[in-house]
Amino acid sequence: MSSNIIKGELRHQFAKKYLAYALSTITQRALPDVRDGLKPVHRRLLYAMYLLNLSPKSQFKKSARVVGDVIGKFHPHGDQSVYDALVRLAQDFSTRYTLIEGQGNFGNIDGDNAAAMRYTETKLTKISEFILNGIEEDTVKFKKTYDGELEEPEILPSLFPNILANGSSGIAVGMATSIPPHNVNEVCEALIHLNNKPTSTIRDLLKFIKGPDFPTGGILNNNKKEIYKAYNTGRGFFEIKSKYKIEDLGRGLYQIVVTEIPYSVNKSKLIEKIANVIINKKNKLLEHVSDESDERIRIVLRPKNRSVNPNDLMNSLFEQTELKNKSFLNMNVLNEKNEPQIMNLKDILRSLLKHRYNILNNRLRFQLSKIKKRLEILKGFLIVYKNLNKIIKIIRNSNDPKRELLRQFKFSIIQVDAILEMRLRNLKKIEEIGIKKEFKLLETEKKRIGKILNSKLLQRKEINKEYEEVLLHFGDNSTYGKRKSALEKFEVLTEDELVSKLEVVENINLSLINNQFLKAKKGHFKTNDLQQNSNSNLIINCKTTDQICMISNIGKSYILDCRALKFGSIKGIAISKYLKLKENEKIVDAFKYFEKSKIVLASKEGFVFIVNSIDLFSNKKSGKKIFNVKKNDECATSCLFDDKKDKYLAVFFKDDVNNKLIIFDSKEIPILQKGSGLIAFKGRGYKLSSINTLENDLAFYDYQKREFEVNKNLKKYLSKRGKAGKSIKLKNVRFFRGFDDNFVL
Repeated sequence: MSSNIIKGELRHQFAKKYLAYALSTITQRALPDVRDGLKPVHRRLLYAMYLLNLSPKSQFKKSARVVGDVIGKFHPHGDQSVYDALVRLAQDFSTRYTLIEGQGNFGNIDGDNAAAMRYTETKLTKISEFILNGIEEDTVKFKKTYDGELEEPEILPSLFPNILANGSSGIAVGMATSIPPHNVNEVCEALIHLNNKPTSTIRDLLKFIKGPDFPTGGILNNNKKEIYKAYNTGRGFFEIKSKYKIEDLGRGLYQIVVTEIPYSVNKSKLIEKIANVIINKKNKLLEHVSDESDERIRIVLRPKNRSVNPNDLMNSLFEQTELKNKSFLNMNVLNEKNEPQIMNLKDILRSLLKHRYNILNNRLRFQLSKIKKRLEILKGFLIVYKNLNKIIKIIRNSNDPKRELLRQFKFSIIQVDAILEMRLRNLKKIEEIGIKKEFKLLETEKKRIGKILNSKLLQRKEINKEYEEVLLHFGDNSTYGKRKSALEKFEVLTEDELVSKLEVVENINLSLINNQFLKAKKGHFKTNDLQQNSNSNLIINCKTTDQICMISNIGKSYILDCRALKFGSIKGIAISKYLKLKENEKIVDAFKYFEKSKIVLASKEGFVFIVNSIDLFSNKKSGKKIFNVKKNDECATSCLFDDKKDKYLAVFFKDDVNNKLIIFDSKEIPILQKGSGLIAFKGRGYKLSSINTLENDLAFYDYQKREFEVNKNLKKYLSKRGKAGKSIKLKNVRFFRGFDDNFVL
């Protein structure tokens, strides 16, 4: 009893045991091996069926028999988990290239379960034959089963590139894997290319592998940059859209028929979700949904009326339902050392090739050993034919013919045993001719194998032949067919072209009122209406597809999508309904957001810096801190800056008595992602009133882009940044700030 007691701290023992459990979960349950793409349960299923002779040409056997063999001999776990794994390998909507052929009810894409294992029957598919082929030729190592009575393979030979062709998913302790299925034609072509050119880059390999190929089809909605990033890092995601067609019903009526849905989406739940969208009136374009599917998917969508744009309808449903879904990529696999590793595409292909080279060499060595043994026996037989009478006499007369033959003819033990087991009918002349012929053929084969084993070039050709055979059986011209998931064709569109494809664009007149309210009206504001909007801080003419960048007094930037604007309010909608503003925070400036532009930001105390507009962007309602304003200071205004044209910055500032202007070189102001800026002017009690950019001609312009004379001699205002500037008679100066359709009142 005392010998079972382990001395030590409990926390250390707990840590040790949980670590062992975690490693067991990772290596023995959740992660697939990169070489055959299988987890232990799948490997044991295929091997058990192989031992039961359930080849593609054999009769089906009950699934219960297979599951019983697996849990009894190899896999000491629950029968239901093993059966679930078996069922998934047989479902053509779950597995791109099914490894098991099922007979009976194996479930469906609506989420209905398979029949009990006592009712269904199974056998291996042709693909499984390619995975198991060569297992009896010492190609892989075997290990003892859990009870030590039998042996099972540590890995399968797997000529079929299963890790990419069928993918894998699983959750372990502290890590997970998610590898989508791919087209085996593309994978094999990439393998052949990498085998011939080991220095190939991932960009080279992506000329062959275009992206995932899901069993349920759909449209891959990623651009080349996203696909490259995912395969280069081993992490990413793929967006899959449903495939649909439009059926003309006559008289201007139509219906939309969805024929393919994203991978792993439950069809019945999807239809239920679409129905809920209609019931809850979340989609004003859709009238009705019905399921007319049989063996093929057919989800029928009926629009509200004939004027509804079908693409608008589908785009709205893509956002509201799983008609558009994401499949994540996390290529976390077990490498040849049985260690978890996140691999990129090239790493995986290289591992597959290395595995096949090992299998090829092991198989050739096994065959060579077998040939040598046979040649040794045949040599003995040929000696027998040359000394037939003498050998017969020894066998008939000697008390120990084995020893006598060894003594007189220098036979090996193997040769003597084979000679003594020969039948009399094998001593015919015709048999001698056959043995000589076999000996010659085996010698030729021996030389061929020897050459391959000693030549990397010949081995490379053999590997290429093997993958060409896979292409022949499972490529584009096979019954498994071509790529199922279509590739979206990305074309470069202008903003106007993109907008015209997706939605109807409307003009908006947006007013900022008292720095706290937004008033949106249909149509555009005209400059001659300025006096009618005296309660507005500024007005922006924009479109429903625009985004508005707003700057607050505490130096935060916000992005508001014009699609979210509400219309009809006379006084305007509180900005706090759109954005999460802090107490005493207000919006002091706003302009249309363009990604590729630069903005000059300025505070009341005269601190100024330039920022790239991309750095102002934020998806959060709480905004993004940009300007680190000092105590008793606040962000005041901005203007557009064109570094190719704008040479100067003009800053107007004032106190209770005087108005001043300073003009200085724009290069004196830094470009920052975030900061406090540099002081533009000096003077106690002076506050910044406006800031503008100037070109070489030192000209100011009004809102109608007409030149406005500020002073006949503007050159006298030229100075270094941070100086006192000079007085100017203008008051409340509001010039064109570079923002089109933007009016400060």
